Amino acid sequence: MKILNFKKEELFFLLLFAVEFTYYLLILQTGIVEYHHSNLKEIWMLPVGGISGIILSIKLFDSRKKWVSLLLLVQMLLTLFYPNINVIGLFTLGVISGVTAPILIYRINNIAIAITALGLSYFLGTTLFFIEAHDRVSVAFILSLVAFFASFFANVDKEKKHTYKTISIYTMSSIFLWLLLDAALFETLSRDTFMHLWGVSEYMGRVIIFHIIGLIVAYIFRKWHYNDIAIVALFIISYVSYSGASKELLAVVYPFAISYYNGAILYRLMKISYLPLAIVSLSLWGASGLGLLIALIHSFMIAWLLLLALAVITFIKHARASSCGWCSLI
Repeated sequence: MKILNFKKEELFFLLLFAVEFTYYLLILQTGIVEYHHSNLKEIWMLPVGGISGIILSIKLFDSRKKWVSLLLLVQMLLTLFYPNINVIGLFTLGVISGVTAPILIYRINNIAIAITALGLSYFLGTTLFFIEAHDRVSVAFILSLVAFFASFFANVDKEKKHTYKTISIYTMSSIFLWLLLDAALFETLSRDTFMHLWGVSEYMGRVIIFHIIGLIVAYIFRKWHYNDIAIVALFIISYVSYSGASKELLAVVYPFAISYYNGAILYRLMKISYLPLAIVSLSLWGASGLGLLIALIHSFMIAWLLLLALAVITFIKHARASSCGWCSLI
């Protein structure tokens, strides 16, 4: 992962990917939700816009370069009204994220760039998380401005020579459950006055360090056949740490787990063509919404049951794979 070896367009893409992902984390996923006190009646147009945007991105894919820059400009302008954005504004922000996210993921042709971008994003997101949701206007505007500028030089319409045209049901279900398990734990932690980690200065450095370590390990083991088993184990340890109120252990293993599974997801998604990638991207909004719902109804046992289901699915897949010469997980 030698950043100095990246071409200029790759560095701009790295910056674009990092700041847009940070925007999603700080503004869409946490900022708007927190500002509206998790009232689904007020924020439901955001995920509707996200799903609509992903579907729309299939239509806009061939002319994606001009659309990405234009949508990022609209995002920057809408940010001026944050956090008091009406339902139309929320829908529009959702559409922008829905269009740009899968297009940026498809643009990845070097996993080192994606891993580095995630590292920068987790550093920024964790460092700035202490800022109250209603005070993130300047953060949102600067992130949007940088993304808009970088989009002109990132070559977002760069084509790939070889991609898979299909993706297995196993991979799709695994990615969905990873995202859901993460969302359920994160949203639950955010509402736990004792166990929450993000925004707490005492744990900031530790969270950042283990985010970075998780990404490095994900990069090194990106081709490992047992990655999905490792991810299940990391989620189990994270869930046990939370349920056992072991905050010290949680601050180590959970950031590591987040980075590790996101690195694994990007490595798999960068290999597939755009249509299946867009379909998989729909799981992001569904998983985020269900994870928030689990936290709001205070039924973390549901997340435990889903984790058990993931463990069973993973065990069955590997039991079958061992008998057929490592069947492809893609």
